[in-house]
Amino acid sequence: MRRFIPILILLSACAETSPAPEDARLAPENAPVDLAFCEGEPFADSIGQPVSTIQAALPERSRVLGPDDLATQDYRIDRLNVFVNGTGIIQRLSCG
Repeated sequence: MRRFIPILILLSACAETSPAPEDARLAPENAPVDLAFCEGEPFADSIGQPVSTIQAALPERSRVLGPDDLATQDYRIDRLNVFVNGTGIIQRLSCG
């Protein structure tokens, strides 16, 4: 009988648990982006517009990233990242 106890313990550890309540599954809201570090505040209202409307006015340390573009993973707080979709419409802005 004693040799079945470890097996029963292992089986109970693999048992299904009840699903989490619906409230627990909600993702936390994204924190607002502070674009002051990368001089991006003037462009905050440009989301949803073509990138060509602001491209000439972007700060020197900025980059426009499309959906299939490769980007370095170095973090620079003073760099403005402009994310666009395949048609060149601005989706979001971030510093880094």
